[in-house]
Amino acid sequence: MSRKQFDTAIGVIPPSTVDVEAVLDRERRRARVRGVANPWTAAGAGVAAVAAGAVFVLAPGGPGPSVVQPGAAAPPPSSDPCRLAPRPTGAPLREKTTVVADRLTTVLTDAVKRQVAAGTTLGVHTLGQYPKGTQHGPLAFYHVFSALVAKDGVCSGGEDYFMAAASTAEKAHKGNVWAIVTRLGGNASPQTECTPPPAKAEGSCHRRTGPHGETIVEETFTFGKGPTVNRVNVVKPDGTGLIVEAQNTARDAKLGDAPDMPSPPLSLGQLAEVALDPGLTLYP
Repeated sequence: MSRKQFDTAIGVIPPSTVDVEAVLDRERRRARVRGVANPWTAAGAGVAAVAAGAVFVLAPGGPGPSVVQPGAAAPPPSSDPCRLAPRPTGAPLREKTTVVADRLTTVLTDAVKRQVAAGTTLGVHTLGQYPKGTQHGPLAFYHVFSALVAKDGVCSGGEDYFMAAASTAEKAHKGNVWAIVTRLGGNASPQTECTPPPAKAEGSCHRRTGPHGETIVEETFTFGKGPTVNRVNVVKPDGTGLIVEAQNTARDAKLGDAPDMPSPPLSLGQLAEVALDPGLTLYP
């Protein structure tokens, strides 16, 4: 059968109603956050695509091995693919998400301005765009939320965190700063132990305890001759988790651009000071 005969036989394919670019943008953001907060989960997670409907779903990592006593029947597999998916376990918020976002924006902006070099200006950054096409201001927090959805044996969604980002400029030096504030237990929870740096990167990691019992994990890594990333993970005793990061590139370190300044606009110590600000909490 010729291609023309085949096309005639199947008829005209109706146009898809799925916003493929929006779906891809959401999955890229989800993969980035999962990779930052839990690189081991990121390495084990998969993205499946159904071409006809352009549906993208994330498959969570499989459960760990179970112990079965001799002579006992193995337990039946769970029919709920979202059973082991990460989800926030911290206390519910006492404020509306819009109130939380506005409050965190003011605190983070003041904290960052106290730490950056004199004369540094803050501008918008592509990481501050959410949903796609909606650009938020410098270090303006927005709420990312999606319900857990189980379909066809896979689980997707489960996002629940606040994020903010800004570009930095000081004379000819350009960089960026971004932050995540979340309830603990979800897929954006900060690291509580040191892990190896990302693939093709070299770096170091240090874990310490903060002045009020906070767990602090400080990481720095460089992608060859490319950008350097400073990242601080903080778990506060009240159940708030934070990830604060600075890069010495105007765009994104993952893109492999040449550095735009000798080092990130904030050191690990400065990032820790920002994250430990008592105002950066979900439970004021």
